[in-house]
Amino acid sequence: MEQEIIQNANFEWLVTLFVGVLSAFAGTFLGAVLLNYFQKSNMRKNRETAVKALKILKKYDTKKYGDAKSQFNIELSISEKRAVLVLLHKMGIPIQIPASNKFDIKNIEFADIVIDGKEINGIIDQVKGGYCDMLIFNDVETYFISNIRISTVRNTGEKYVKEVLAKSKLVGTTIHYPENWPSLFTLGERLTIGVLHERLVDKSYFQNNGDTSKEAIEKLIREIQVGLWDIYLFWDFDSYQNMQSQRQLANIVQSAVIGQQQIAQNQNSQS
Repeated sequence: MEQEIIQNANFEWLVTLFVGVLSAFAGTFLGAVLLNYFQKSNMRKNRETAVKALKILKKYDTKKYGDAKSQFNIELSISEKRAVLVLLHKMGIPIQIPASNKFDIKNIEFADIVIDGKEINGIIDQVKGGYCDMLIFNDVETYFISNIRISTVRNTGEKYVKEVLAKSKLVGTTIHYPENWPSLFTLGERLTIGVLHERLVDKSYFQNNGDTSKEAIEKLIREIQVGLWDIYLFWDFDSYQNMQSQRQLANIVQSAVIGQQQIAQNQNSQS
């Protein structure tokens, strides 16, 4: 009798242990399944939000991104923008921060670039395929604020090209800039574009009649926007001038040495 009681107790203990283990496994498995389901569901919604934003921009195919600004900001809520703005920027949508403003998620602005519907379609395909999921819900404020200086500097360079270089005229070998053009910029902006101004003294941006070339100016703006001119925009103007002065001094010294050597050679040949 006592042995039966012990056997029953052992059996009940094993059953309790088995049920506990099974329940824990089932709960963990079910929890993981449900979590995975909800994560995939949320990701699908975020992909749909990204596609929604891209389709808004695609409606303005062959027009400027700025033309889509109003509809983009009206039709997308702040939470929707927060979810997909980093993704859009990383995939090539030219979201920018004006030089004079802070990042404002309520009023997203775009660079002055023509929308290519084929490129938008390509981005949509990548989003739908899940290739951009890791870019969704990145901290949008931190992302854009950390890049605000780069954006501000490039915007200032773009402003110089549009408001100064594009409105200049080449007469002979001299570029005539718009009258009193420095007044268009703050002191900080003038220091930022100082080296760029010097490096863009090039007749390749002008036509034979002296007017600027629209194609060359547009290409230059695109180069600034993608960062090809960052080295000059971030170059301290005083340091650049010092380097140029040292180079000129070195050339003068070199010319003087060569001149003395030629005089010595002539004297030797005459003697």
